[in-house]
Amino acid sequence: MKFGGTSVGKPERMHQVAELITKDAEPKIVVLSALSGTTNSLVSIGDAMAAGQRDAAKEQIEKLEAHYQTFIRDLLKTDAALEKAKRIISEHFEFLTIILKISFSEALSKDILAQGELLSTKLFSVYLEEKGIDHAYLPALEFMSIDIHDEPQVPAIRTKLMPILEQMKGKKLFITQGYICRNARGEVDNLKRVVAIIQLRW
Repeated sequence: MKFGGTSVGKPERMHQVAELITKDAEPKIVVLSALSGTTNSLVSIGDAMAAGQRDAAKEQIEKLEAHYQTFIRDLLKTDAALEKAKRIISEHFEFLTIILKISFSEALSKDILAQGELLSTKLFSVYLEEKGIDHAYLPALEFMSIDIHDEPQVPAIRTKLMPILEQMKGKKLFITQGYICRNARGEVDNLKRVVAIIQLRW
């Protein structure tokens, strides 16, 4: 099941997604996009860095982080879950702050864009944990890959993914990221076209 940015763009929408994916006991891989508006913000941060406007990039990073801090306060209820979510946000925004000191490159821009999907899936996973919903977090960067022509490497994806699922045998709900992958050089990249459906059995 795939949910775009609007579907997870507000805390109440995430709550609705959780209800939808747990309506039955069928095994599911749930793919989430970044929260609506996040990718555009990350693109703007990258553009500012590319133009040498570090102060502008820093201001946008701080604004986006503040949005996430507000988001989790409406998403989560318990102190334990909120603390875990805050650590996740801190980790990713510390990364964005650190790269302000690094020379901008195309590879770095892909790392910046990947933060959106990583944040949305990790925060959603914390919410499911808070609700007592059994699931597994499935990092797309461990199995999703594209070749030198930017096409999904379907056999390679299957080869990498099936052992991961086997290790999580007994789980029926998996949360993973859309959009992000690794390219033929092993660098973080993104999917540029519609990805073929990979049929799996587990």
